[in-house]
This record gives sequence, structure tokens and C-alpha cells, in this order.
Amino acid sequence: MIQLGLSGFYHDSAAAIVIDGKVICAIEEEKLSGEKHDSSFPFKAIQWCLDYAKIRIDEVDMVCWYEDPNLKYERVRQFIGKWGGLRFPKKWRKFNNRWNMDEGALKPLLWSIGYEGVITYTKHHLSHLAFSYYTSPFDKAIGLSIDGVGEFDTIYTTMCDDKGFHKIQTLQFPHSLGLIYSAFTAYLGFKPNEGEYKVMGLAPYGNNQRYHSIFDKVATIGNEFDIIKMNMSYFTWETSENDMFNQKLIDLIGFPPRFKDEPIEQHHKDLAASLQRWYESALYFLINRITNIWNCENLVLGGGCAYNGTANGKIKTFTSIKNVWIPFAPSDAGSAIGACLYQYHQTLGHPKVKGGDNQNPYLGPEFSDKEMLKVIEGHKDLKVEIVRNRERYIQKIAKLIQQGNIVGWFIGRTEFGARALGNRSILANPHLSDVRDRINKVVKKREMFRPFAPTVTQEDYQKYFISEEDVPYMNQVVKVRSGVNIPSVTHIDNSARIQTLKRESNPLYYDLLKEFEKLTGTPILLNTSFNLKDHTMTNDPEKAIWTLKNCDMDYLVLGNFLISK
Repeated sequence: MIQLGLSGFYHDSAAAIVIDGKVICAIEEEKLSGEKHDSSFPFKAIQWCLDYAKIRIDEVDMVCWYEDPNLKYERVRQFIGKWGGLRFPKKWRKFNNRWNMDEGALKPLLWSIGYEGVITYTKHHLSHLAFSYYTSPFDKAIGLSIDGVGEFDTIYTTMCDDKGFHKIQTLQFPHSLGLIYSAFTAYLGFKPNEGEYKVMGLAPYGNNQRYHSIFDKVATIGNEFDIIKMNMSYFTWETSENDMFNQKLIDLIGFPPRFKDEPIEQHHKDLAASLQRWYESALYFLINRITNIWNCENLVLGGGCAYNGTANGKIKTFTSIKNVWIPFAPSDAGSAIGACLYQYHQTLGHPKVKGGDNQNPYLGPEFSDKEMLKVIEGHKDLKVEIVRNRERYIQKIAKLIQQGNIVGWFIGRTEFGARALGNRSILANPHLSDVRDRINKVVKKREMFRPFAPTVTQEDYQKYFISEEDVPYMNQVVKVRSGVNIPSVTHIDNSARIQTLKRESNPLYYDLLKEFEKLTGTPILLNTSFNLKDHTMTNDPEKAIWTLKNCDMDYLVLGNFLISK
């Protein structure tokens, strides 16, 4: 059974090949096009996946689309088109024109690349939940998907077991946890569907009580009928594609929306803190409501909101959940895989693999020494050292990092998802207090308040961080233990978004951590994604060298080549 999974037309378009339930490869369109959050039909991603898997398009048994286009069309028709030409004629015409070129033209788009076989449609949240549950180590779990919006649902809760998914409760558009977070993200001057993690990074600098009363007015958490209900008199996402809030919200908050290039002031930080606090209270209420219905200690999370690592890290503190699983790409890109897994297990009836499968996030391109050397030869101004001895190689790089150098780390296959997990990373010494500001200012060239994440060996993480379970995909924020001196990866509230690493997951990166431990006493490295601000994560050797040349990075590890300017 060869499946081609696809997501697209909203943000983070992606493609994946799954054969007999095993993910062979996956990549986001943006990593090939260079356009951040590329939402176009993933032509490039499809072609790369087919080439990697050595499969012709006519050998694909099933194309799995990540949502139901007909239900999505019906939702937009109800909220924009129901009044026809009386209220929103321009918006309705614009939507239809675009629809006829994207999801409404899905079959012709597939025909254009030679595919005329079976196309399946999996509901948006079920794609999220299938990816989360079928990669988890659990036989039974509560499934929770939180997104801006799927077709009609914005929150979907289910019980997952060997008999399938059993729906518990949903929340329907326009009421949405994800959209209210995005609306305030826009208010704070950041781009929705991209800048939410900036709000999370800003929140610890603020007073989370200052604007708390605002959220009591714009939303109600927990009543007899609805999980969460928005007061839509403050918001416009129901009928507008360009604006998410109106003047009434501005009057309520008391200061105008921030433009993206304006300074960030204390009231912006306080609003971010109040938003994060409110989101967390809504999330924990929701989880506790579910566990009152279904007695289960395991939780799998999906949807774009599953990237809220600050909230994720407190789930076990404020709920009865004991075990949390969040996959490496819980947003729409991961649903290209999730749609395949849903059809393979739920529709075709194949049982879940005991203990989970498909937990490897390294699913993208890999380059040989020969391919890398060909690229390097086009840059005569670089200093290049070839290192063949693995032990010496690791020792030298660990020493460079220990001495304060910032190193681009490009090895193996590209990660799938938004996180750099040790193959397309920028690495640095977490013990040096000036490293964070240096990377933000002259390497990443981004906002100075933004924190960095630490990678730590799996068997040692509890020595340094307060966490009851390993966090392999950098999707939970936890507290740093008292007395642990790692200032460049410790946020202002003494927290860190950790990645715990087992050797079998990434041997070379793990060995580097252990070698660094010999020099410093701690198996921890600062790890941030290999890209500059507003650029996509580095995917190929040419972009890696371009990045080295266009920032103050000190060294680039490109496979077996150590490169400097």
C-alpha cells in the first residue's frame, strides 16, 4: 500500500510517502521553495518525495488529503456566502475565485502531475489526531486537537484505542482558542500563524494580571453547552480574511495595536503574559473536563496549538494527566502524514503498532560528501578542512563550541516540522552568558527577547531540568533546576524548552553532547534552527554556505567538512 499524503492551501503545505503504514519521507514545500510557510499546492514536495522513494506517480495507490474540502466550503458559505450579494458579495466572489484554483481544483491539480487514482479526504482534526495517536507509545489515550479552524471544528476531543476514535466533544467555528491567540498575536504586531511563538517568548517579561479582566469580557470558559464561547462583537475573523479584531477590542484594551517595527513596551509584554495565562487556564479546564468523562491518564495533542510549549509543560501539574505525547510536527504539515495513517489504520483496519512507530523526525533530504564537495568547490573564498576520523571530528567541534564559537551543524536528513532537532541546527555553548544576545543580534538577526532551547542527553535531563518525562521534539517548556548555570538557554522565568536526545535517535549529535560534557561537565548544547530571520530552515548545502556568509557564524559543519570564512 503506497500512500501519498498532502496538505496545503492554508499554511505549511507538505507531502509525505507512507508505504504499508511506515513513513518513508516527508517535507514541507517551504524547505524547497524558500518561501516561509508556503501554502501553495506542494508540487516540489511531491516530486522530491517520489524521487526519494523511487516511486512513479502512477504507482501510488492512494492520495490522502488532510481535510474535507466540501465541508470547508460549506463552512465558508454559511459564514460569508449565506447572505449572497446582500452583505459580502466581494468576499464571496474572491473566495470562490480562489477556491476554484486550489482545493476546489484538487483533482485537476493531481491530474496535471499524472495521478488519476483514489483520493481520500480525512477531516482536519482527525488527520492531526491520527498523527499524534499512531506515533504515540500508548494503546489508549485521550486525543485533543486544537487549531484555528478545521472544517467547522476548532477543538476536537476523542478517545483513542484499538477500536478507533470515539468523539467526546467538539467546539465549532467561530469560537476558537487558536484564533483568539492569533488575534492577539496580530494585535501585538506579529504575523498570525507565524508569530505566536514570539508572543510565548515575550510573555514571561510581563505581568499576567494586568489585562486579565479583558479576557473575561471577550470569552467565557466552561458553560453547560460550550467548552469556550467567544464574544464575537470584538472579533472579525468570522467574515474577514484580512482583519481579526475591530475598534471595540481596541477600546477595551486601551492602547492601539502595535505595528511590527514599533518598539515593544511594557504594556505589550503585559498583554502577552495575560493572553498566555488565559490560554493555559482554558487548556487545563478543557483537559480536566475530558478526564472527568473518560478516566485515562494518557494524552495525545495535535493541531497548531500543540506548539505552545509553555502550556504543554504544565499539563501534568494542573490536570490529572500523567503521560503526554506530542509528535514532531503537530500542525498542518504533519497532517500530510496523519491523513495517511488515519486511512491506513481507521479505514483499512490495520492495527496500531505496539508502542508506536514513525517517531523518527529526520525524513527530508540527505546529501553525500560528493554532492557537498561540488557545492563547496563553487566557493573558493572559504577555508575547508576534511575530517574523516569520527572521534577526532567530534572532539574538535566540541572544543570549538566550548571556546565560544557559534557553529552551523548540517548532517544527515532534514528534520520534518518546525523544530531543529540536531540535523539542521546552530549550536553554541549554553554556559556563556553573552552567547544568546550574540546569536539573536548578529547570527539569527531577530528580536532580542527571543529565547533559545537546550538539547540534553536523555539519561541526564532530570539532573538539570524539572521534568518527569523525556521531551524528544522540543515541545514542552520546563523549569531549570536551581544551581544549574546555563544562562544562554535559561529564559527570564527560569524555564527552558528542552529537547532530550537518545543516542539511537541521532548518534553523531548525541556523541557531540557527550564530548562537550567531557569539556564542561554538562551534556547540554544551545540548539536553534539553522536559518536567519524570515528565512526557511536550511535544507541544502548551498543555503548552508549562504547562511554562513551572511551572518557572524564562526564555523559550518557540512557533513565531513569543517568550513570557516
